[in-house]
This record gives sequence, structure tokens and C-alpha cells, in this order.
Amino acid sequence: MGASAERRSEELARAGLAIEFRHLRYFLAVSEELHFGRAARKLHISQPPLSQAIRKLETELGVQLFERTSRVVKLTEAGRVFAEEARKVLADVELAVGAARRVTGAVSMLRIGCVPHLPIERLLVFLEALYERSPSDRPQVTHITSGEQVARLRSGELDVGIFNDDGQEEGLEEEPLFPAEHLVAFLAPDHPLTKRTVLEPADLAPETLVLFPQAASAAPHQRWLALLERAGYRFARVREAGGTDPRDLLLAVAGRLGVMLAPASLADVSDAGTLVVRRKLDPPIALANTVVAWRADPPARLKESLLVVREIARELRAAAGEP
Repeated sequence: MGASAERRSEELARAGLAIEFRHLRYFLAVSEELHFGRAARKLHISQPPLSQAIRKLETELGVQLFERTSRVVKLTEAGRVFAEEARKVLADVELAVGAARRVTGAVSMLRIGCVPHLPIERLLVFLEALYERSPSDRPQVTHITSGEQVARLRSGELDVGIFNDDGQEEGLEEEPLFPAEHLVAFLAPDHPLTKRTVLEPADLAPETLVLFPQAASAAPHQRWLALLERAGYRFARVREAGGTDPRDLLLAVAGRLGVMLAPASLADVSDAGTLVVRRKLDPPIALANTVVAWRADPPARLKESLLVVREIARELRAAAGEP
């Protein structure tokens, strides 16, 4: 660790302060936005946990960092000074981590799979927490479908998976990461069903459903179709298209090869999203939670990293107000 970072860490330890880097990031976000709601959105957490973290930080320090009214949030003089020092602490830690990694070369690759529709902001929150807690793990992220992730986790080609599941995959351990998303229908812009604002099962019954190709593990594929059927959605035909890139399916939809049911966020993470139209479903369908998963019998080299991954998942849920 750099001299200045080490000195500041020693000062915090001597003062008996239980301050986490997470608290510093939260405080700096509020100090920059001067608005708890905007800061919470920037951090991708709900507002109550952010407010609680700031109150805990003020209690730990014994000073008031913000002046709050119903209309205005302002830094106190103590808050202004603390913001300057907090930025230095975080900058020093980043420099120290980088220096240590360069000198020792103690970096291990953590192979992570992620479903293509997960919003990039959510993935970055997870990766940022991983970097902070386990800087020696260098993540290598591959965007692939749930079924392909399950197959690669079991074969050892992936270390960690991020996909939607409800704990039914044998041989894997899972920890809920993000709450479930609702599905929408994706249609070509000139499809007759675009005239309707909400689509029902009867509207989609004559249509062809476009899906990713079935992976080596067929279970996620079958559960996906079962999820749709339980909600009353059946289709005249099912057609597999493309590979693992969501743009392949969206382009297939744009080319009138069929319709697609997927999380609304899929269009936001793909350049092809402007080529299709989204419509709500009634009755609505929610995916299973997004989980982070790994083999139940991981190699010894991964055990410490996976403990960190589990802790991060639980902390992110708690910060978002999820049980």
C-alpha cells in the first residue's frame, strides 16, 4: 500500500472508526449530486439504505456532514473537508492496488458468464464490488445464455454465472443477486400487433416464437417454455435463431421471422433495439430472480473468491432493500 494510503488507514484504525469504502462512495455520491434520490439512482440502490448509510457515517464520525431541509441538501463545512479527504483515500487505495498488482503479478482470471439482457449498470455494480473486495481477481465476462452458462459451469469452462433461475439446477450453488424483471413482446415495427398497446395470449397464439438455440443443458430452455405456458402463452411454432448474441434474435424479429418474449431491458443493451417495437403483456410474466451461481464442488483455487462473490450478492440485495 502507498505511504499516504497506509497512513490514512492507520489514522482510521487508531481513531477506532468502522468506516467502509462503500460508505465513502455513498457519501461522495451525495456530495456531488446534493440530492439523495439522484445519488441513489447513480449508485443503483434504493434511497432508504443510502440515507441509513449516511446517518451511520455521521454517527461514526461524530459530525454532521449535510444540512438537510425538505427542499435542499448542502454540505456542512465538516462535510466539505471530509469530501476532500475521502476522495484522497479512495484515490490512494486505487493507486496502491494497482501498484501491488503490477509488482507481484498476483492476478487470477475469474471467468464470468452473464445473460445478454442484464443492464450494464447492474453488471458494473457487481464488478466494481468484486474489484474492491478482491482486486486480485480479474474478471473476464462473456455474454451467453442461461443454458450455455449452466453447461459451462458444470464442465469447468466458467467459474461464475449470472443468469435467471429459481434454484433448480443440480450441482450448482446459487445466491440471488438482482430482483426479477418482467417480460415484454418484441415485434417488427410493421407487425399488425403493434396497433395494440397490450398483448394477450390470444393475440400471440398464431405467432412464431423466436428463441435462442437450445444449449447443451436443455433444462433452462424447457423451463422457459413452461414459464410462458403457465401464464397462458402458447404459440403456433417455435423457431431457434442466431447464436448467443441478443442482436441475432432482435434482427430475426425485425425481419418478421417471429415474435420474441424477453425482458424489456434487452433492447436497451443491444444496438438492434431500435429496429423492434415493445408491447406489454397481460397477464404479465416475471422472470426468476437474477442469481450468481457456481459449481457446488469448485476447485480449491476458487473457494476464497466465491466466498467474496456470495458476500457481495448479499450486500447488494441488502443495499437495494431486498430480503
